[in-house]
This record gives sequence, C-alpha cells and structure tokens, in this order.
Amino acid sequence: MTVAASTYRAHSRYASSPRRVPALVLPLLFGSLALGCGSDSSKQEKQSATADVAADGGVAAGAADGPGTPDSPGGATASAPLGGLYLASGDPEPATLHRLTRSELVHSLQDLLGADVPIGELEPDVLVGGFSAIGASSVAVSPAGVGLHEQEVLDATGFLFADPARVSALLPCVPAGTADSECTSRIVAQFGRRAFRRPLTDDEVQRFAGLAATIGAAPGAGELLGLRYALAAILQSPSFIYRVELGEPSAADGGRLKYTDFEMASRLAATLWDSVPDDALLDAAAAGALTTADGLESQADRLLADPRAQRSIAVFTTELFGVSHLEQAEKDDTLFPTWRASLKSAMREELERRVVDMVFVQRGDFLSLYEDRKTFVNDDLAQFYGLPASGQPGFYPAEFPPESKRAGLLGAGAVLASHGLPQRNSPTARGKFVSEMVLCRSIPPPPNNVPPLPPQAGPDVTMRERLAVHRQAAVCASCHSMMDPIGFGMEDFDSAGLHRTMEGTVPVDASGSLEGPGLDGSTFEGLAELGAALRRQPVVAPCLVSKVYSEALGRRAVRADGESIEQLANSFTQRQNRLDQLLVALVTSDSFRFAEPKGATP
Repeated sequence: MTVAASTYRAHSRYASSPRRVPALVLPLLFGSLALGCGSDSSKQEKQSATADVAADGGVAAGAADGPGTPDSPGGATASAPLGGLYLASGDPEPATLHRLTRSELVHSLQDLLGADVPIGELEPDVLVGGFSAIGASSVAVSPAGVGLHEQEVLDATGFLFADPARVSALLPCVPAGTADSECTSRIVAQFGRRAFRRPLTDDEVQRFAGLAATIGAAPGAGELLGLRYALAAILQSPSFIYRVELGEPSAADGGRLKYTDFEMASRLAATLWDSVPDDALLDAAAAGALTTADGLESQADRLLADPRAQRSIAVFTTELFGVSHLEQAEKDDTLFPTWRASLKSAMREELERRVVDMVFVQRGDFLSLYEDRKTFVNDDLAQFYGLPASGQPGFYPAEFPPESKRAGLLGAGAVLASHGLPQRNSPTARGKFVSEMVLCRSIPPPPNNVPPLPPQAGPDVTMRERLAVHRQAAVCASCHSMMDPIGFGMEDFDSAGLHRTMEGTVPVDASGSLEGPGLDGSTFEGLAELGAALRRQPVVAPCLVSKVYSEALGRRAVRADGESIEQLANSFTQRQNRLDQLLVALVTSDSFRFAEPKGATP
C-alpha cells in the first residue's frame, strides 16, 4: 500500500459530502507524493498482536521477529554484551517513513491548534516489541484510518475557527479579506513549516494559499473559512501524517547516510516532545546547528527543560510497562467488588506521575523506582490502596508504609491490573512482561500442540500447582521456566491489583526466583522483594537503555547496535541512571544522527 493510495481513497469522498470542500483539494494534497510504506499493514498487525495468556495456559505470540530471531528462548544468539544483554542477529532495518503514532498525532494537533482542541477517535497504534514508535515505522494509514484522520482534522480546525479570539491568538495575522494574499501566504508558510517539520517550498505555499483564496471567494464563505480548509489540507497531507527522515549521503563521513538539519529537528521533537518542532528548533535547523553534537545537546537540554518533555516520558512509561491497553481491562465485579472503571485512568496517571517525578523533579536514579515506595494518588486510588485520603480533588504525593507489601513500579495498580485476567491472576503473563520488558529476554510463541492448562479442581488447588502440571509437558517447560518463577513473586496481589494473603482456601505462596543466563539466581518472597532483586541484575540497566534506544530510533535493536547501546549503558551508569541524561546522550550519538549504525554490513 502506498501513502498516496491510502490518502486518495479518503479524499474521494469530498464530492459526495455536502459539508466538505469539493475536489479542489485533491491535486493540492497528494499530487506530488507517491511514497511506499515498505510493508504490508495487516501482516504487521498480526505479528504485533498483544501478548497475553490464554485460558489454556499458553502464551500468545507477541510481535514476531524477522530474520535474526534468537535461536533459543533466552535470545542468546551472540556473545553477551554488557550485563548479559543479548541482541538478535542481522543488520538494522533501513530508514523509512514513520507514520505518526496516535500520541504524536494528538500532541501535534494540540501544539499546532491549541491544547484544548477536541480529539476524537483515531486509528489504533500497532505495537511492535511493545512500542508504537517501532510499529509506526512499518505500517501505512489504513483506509479506515484515513477517514478517522480526515474527520478529526475537520473537527479540530472547525473548533479553532469557530472562535475569533482563538484564531487571533494562534495566527500571525488575520487576513483583511480574500485578496489579502500576503497575510494568507504568511499563515500558510508559518503553520506549514511546523506541521511539515521543514520549510514549505514556494509551490506548496502558493497551492495552499490558493486553496484558501478559492474557497474563501465562494458565495457565503469568506477568508476564515478558506484558511480553515487550507490548514485542514496541510494536516491531511502525507508530509504531516508521516515523518520523512531518510538521510542524505555525507561526503565527510564516507558517504554514510546522515540526517539533515530539518530531519534532526523532526527526530528531536518526536523523541523528546512526542510532537512537532517549535519555531526555535526549526530556526536552529535553518542555521545548520543540528548536524553537530554540540548543537544537538544545546537543543536537547532546552527541550527537556520544557513541560512538553513530560508527555514523551509518559508515553514511554505506559508502553514499557505494558499498560497501554489498561482502558480495555475488565475485571469480574463479583470476584473483585472494589474494582471500578474510574480506577483505570487514575492508575495510569499514577504510574506516569511516578516516572515523570523521578526524571524531571527528583532527577534521580530511574532504577530506584523498582523499590521506591513514594507515589501519587487521588482520593479514589488512595481508598483502593488503603491510604489516607486528602479530601481534595486531584493527585497528591503519598507513600506506602514500610510494612506494606506494595513497593516499586511493579506494585503499581496499573501494572498489576494490566497483566491480570478478568477472573484470576496470571503468573505467566506477569512473568512474561518482566522477562521481555525489564530483562530483555525473548519469549517465543507457544507451539501449535501446546496442551491446555489443567482445570481448576477445587479451592485448595493453586495456580502454582496447575502450572507445575502444565510444565511437565516438554513443549511447555522451556518457556514457562523463564516466566512462571518471576510471576509467582507477584502472586500476593490479585488481578485487580489488591494485596491478598489467600488463594482460595490456601495461603498465597509468593516465592519466586530469577533463573537463567545473565541472572544471578536470586530468590524472593513477594512483589517488594522481586523489585529489589530486579534492581540488582546487571542486565536491567542495559535492557532499559536498549528500550529507549529502540523506541527513539523506531526500530528493534540488533547485534550491529551492540557497541552503541553499550556506550550509552556505560554513560547511563556513570550519570547515576538518570533517564534525562540518557536521552541527551542518545540524541547526540551517531546512532541517532545517522540513518544506520557504523559497521552495519552492506
């Protein structure tokens, strides 16, 4: 599927809808872009299906690896780099178009049109390796997604232009009439530069300004209606919907593909703000300041000091800890009577606030969050956790007491509820999450002949006992041995995220261990001890670095990236595990500035 093919389909509806502009828009929007997405969308969606544990005890396949899939469950395909981190073989995927993720689209519209712009239904993200940014580099907008995007843009621009005060505050000038081409062209050039993440060509300015003038001159229209549809056309262009970052050969670097200044502005804004660049960043690009490490560091420091940087960290947090689908989580209200829908958004915000506070307020050790007892709650969540309520609206700092069994990010309600089933716990699902996202171990999909989980024989039969029987099958043993011993350590919390001491009629056994290559064999009792044991593992820091690296580059890390990741991991350790400093080191590294890592095989 090509970008042009997808977008042309959507805009063929203009002629049949009385509330939309006629087909004048078509040649303006899409005549010059016919770019391939490089993969089949439906195939990618199947490959990146969210992993979960089925009722029979099998683990559904997550995003399927392509060439270079680890040839053992632990992912050991090469000698272990720092901390026992293993990477798949093969060269990195080439630079390609990057479709805006849902959060990038939302934040871009808010930054371009106003923070209060209405956001409707948008096409869901495709997660690959747990991250939407990786999936967005391998899919195109579907026909249904184009329709959703079109409606969103029309609604958003309609909201903006319904309020003259809002229009005056946003635009650099307000045209005196349809003949005021100077003001119209200025608006198009300024708005388009940020939306396209580069300066518009003279032809693009003329075409978008011409569209505004043509529509504005129609009976009963006017210059503001013309401008509305000109901005809507910009926001429906492939140059907005896709980040075009392909690099150009650099003679000074032996012909290696290096990202241009404006491509670097796009990459910086997406990585640190989850949005489009501001004028200052684009001005730096125009001055040639973004092709040097020093220029990048200066802008990175500025962007990270801006509150908009918190959005990027929040998105990374929800995807790293697998809570993106928390809103869809269901719990049996007869088994979990204290569970309520309002907790979903509260739990997600709690998790995001804890990480944002550590990164931007405390500026401390990210890994300490695996043991930290400080959190943020509102009264609804405080009641659920059994903490004192403040009686005031909004979130406020809180702390779990030393005797509490809840500690660290793994004890957050969002994590526990996201990796639990509607009617019961799933030690396998929780262990799989920790194995893949915290320890960077690769868990292959279950074979077709996986036997079902033994049925629940009575209230005195525990999940641990049922899984022990399940692991007796040779086809189940290898993978479950990497997941279940970790997940058992979280058994003292139920599927809704509340502490429990009994499983049916039997006391909970929350003992577990960290076993396998690169792990130290630590044993633990309960979730709090699990968090402390994880923090001690040498692989946890480089694993986190590899996740940040992959999410920022929009592709999975492979063996050719090992040297870069090791350098970043060493820098991360030297800088007291500060995530903000890791981001600065990453965006100034060659891996971020060039379209392929040094040493990749031709």
